[in-house]
Order: sequence, then C-alpha cells, then structure tokens
Amino acid sequence: MEFRDVVKRRRSVRTYRKDLPPRELLLDLVDIARRAPTAGFAQGVDFLVLDDPDTVSAFYVITDPPGVEIPEALRSTRPPVIVLVMSDPLRYRDRYSEDDKKAFGLDDLSRWSVPFWDIDAAMAAMQLQLAAVDAGIDTWFFGMSHGESELRGRLRVPDDRSIVGVVGLGYRTDDERPFGSGTKRPRRPLAEQFHLNGW
Repeated sequence: MEFRDVVKRRRSVRTYRKDLPPRELLLDLVDIARRAPTAGFAQGVDFLVLDDPDTVSAFYVITDPPGVEIPEALRSTRPPVIVLVMSDPLRYRDRYSEDDKKAFGLDDLSRWSVPFWDIDAAMAAMQLQLAAVDAGIDTWFFGMSHGESELRGRLRVPDDRSIVGVVGLGYRTDDERPFGSGTKRPRRPLAEQFHLNGW
C-alpha cells in the first residue's frame, strides 16, 4: 500500500471481531513504532501489549468510567488487542545529563518547554497505527479517564512511566460503520491550516 493510502485509510475503528492478529505481527508493529524519533535518541518510549483475552477483559472492566452505560453491542466488539504507549521521562533527564547534551540545560525536566517524552510517545503511537494499517490491521487511539492506578498495579507498570495513550488493534467487524466526532464534524479546509512564511 502506498504511504498516502495508508494515511487516508487510517481512522478510529470501534467495532472488532474477536480474532487476534498473530503475536509475531504485533512484535513487528512495535518494532516499527519504536523507530519513531525521540529527542537526543533517548528512546524513552515503552509499549505494553495486552493480547490475552482475560487481561484485555480486565483492562476494560478497570477502565470503563463508572456510571457510563456501554451498549452490549459495543462492549462485545471492542479491540481484542490493547497497546499501552508509555513515556519514560527519566531517560530524557539522564540523556540530557550526558556530556554531549548537558549544555542545553535540559537535565532538569522542568526546563523543557514541552514534554518531549510525551510527544515522542505520541509519535510512536501514530507510527504504530500507520504500520498496523499497512499490515491490514485496524486501529483506535484513545485515552483512559478512569482506573489508571488500579490498572498500573495489576499490570505492574513502573511508577516512573506515564501512560500517554492506548492503541486498540484488531480486525473490524464486517458491518462496522464509522461513528463518532469524525462523522459529524467536517475536516477543516487545508487553507485554514496551512501557513507559509508567516501567519
């Protein structure tokens, strides 16, 4: 598939079949994702892949917001693979404490104008999605609004990692139809978003 086609085909798919992508393919997708750029080549991005059905089910039970009714039709067709994409800020602190980076003064994380560790993790999440689409796997990037502390404990996530986002992976159901904000809001015209040599 051409890169342009991969980008245009990528969208948030929300209903999935139960069959799992092969584990070897998941490993390959993470290998591609981890090659996204990182500041100072700090490589401070980690991927926690959940493909065991019981673990994935526990993920949803823990992270479902209380009081939000999720229809059974959606509950039973959620992505069968979950990838938690995490940043490791201390790798950036340590990398920018090394001799070739020390002059930038970024060995103190509070001096960064933006948290590149989270930006790098987000780029890796995007690269994971594009690699998945290229391999015929559907994706959904989402966040967690509930249950992170309990989930971290269950999965033994180190305290120094930040969960930047979640990528759901799998194969869309045959009757899957787009829904959500992207189906109700028009895409902004390119002319509104493209600025050349000044605003």
